[in-house]
Amino acid sequence: PEPSSIDLALVAASLEGPLSAGFANMEVQLHGQDVEAFYRFCLDNPQGVTNDSLRQGGWADQAMVLRVANELLSQGRLSITQISPGQLMYQAIDSHTAAKFRGLEREHMLVFQTIEKAGDKGVWGKGLRDQTGLQQHTCAKVTKELIRRQLVKEVKSVQGRGRKVFMKWDVEPNKSISGGTWYQDGEFATSWIESLRERCLQYMEGQQSRTVTSEDLHLYIQQQPGPSIPTQEELQLIMRSLELEEKVHAVQSVSGQMAFTYNMVYVLRGGTGIGFDTFAGRLPKFLTGLQEASHSLTVPCLLCPLQGECRVGGRISPESCEYMEAWLRKNPSTAEASSVAQASNDRMNDW
Repeated sequence: PEPSSIDLALVAASLEGPLSAGFANMEVQLHGQDVEAFYRFCLDNPQGVTNDSLRQGGWADQAMVLRVANELLSQGRLSITQISPGQLMYQAIDSHTAAKFRGLEREHMLVFQTIEKAGDKGVWGKGLRDQTGLQQHTCAKVTKELIRRQLVKEVKSVQGRGRKVFMKWDVEPNKSISGGTWYQDGEFATSWIESLRERCLQYMEGQQSRTVTSEDLHLYIQQQPGPSIPTQEELQLIMRSLELEEKVHAVQSVSGQMAFTYNMVYVLRGGTGIGFDTFAGRLPKFLTGLQEASHSLTVPCLLCPLQGECRVGGRISPESCEYMEAWLRKNPSTAEASSVAQASNDRMNDW
């Protein structure tokens, strides 16, 4: 059966053999040093100790073990889990956590154990009542006290609008419950996503002269304040939305890693994040009222993906660039620049 937290007296009463007999003989003398020694032994083994481990550690008297364990249970300093019929797992509870359990009644522990068993998917209020057999008002009172002591918490589920599930305080909700990075408190985090888009775009604006990898972008976002840190894959979804708006270019390297460059045409169209329409550039000018950008500003070097490899006299160079030559021919205002470029080209050839 699946391991579950249990009550010592109930387990001992249901078992046969020396464990049950030892529990019946509760007249054994109990000293405070025995309780503390047993607690320290369990504390030194945070993964838990079994009956066999106790015997090997010198705790062979089952009656003494049960008496000491019962005392620690009453203090909220020990948890016991049944791992198989006749086999128990003892785990010490630190003093801070033990203080949270102090004074709780049986109904509180029953509800807590049920919520604990639900794991990272939690349990609905109705499911909690069905599994514990408690009345609605009792269950509500108990869960309220457990929440006050920060033993359990309520989490909004994306599976049902306005519905909540209960789970342990320190458990991270499953993505099927929380919705993942793009959700906050069960609601789609529109403002957070837009904030991420703006930060990514601002970073790209400051990196216009080079290609930005997914790792560069992720490292930058990690240093920014926010409710959560998206993964590289999630950031690629953000960049994909910017790519669809023609604000960035996406390139996949030979190794398969995504890299991005800032789209200067977006700025030349009057973008800069102010009311840019993705499809406006595809409409006639008399409909949009946009003026064609000056050719002198749209030099092909700004958009060339090979600009990092371009060198004067190199295999990829300005003097042999067909795009530069076509740009110079189209733009009459740069005739003088063309002459200078030609003169430079002649000198290079002479050299």
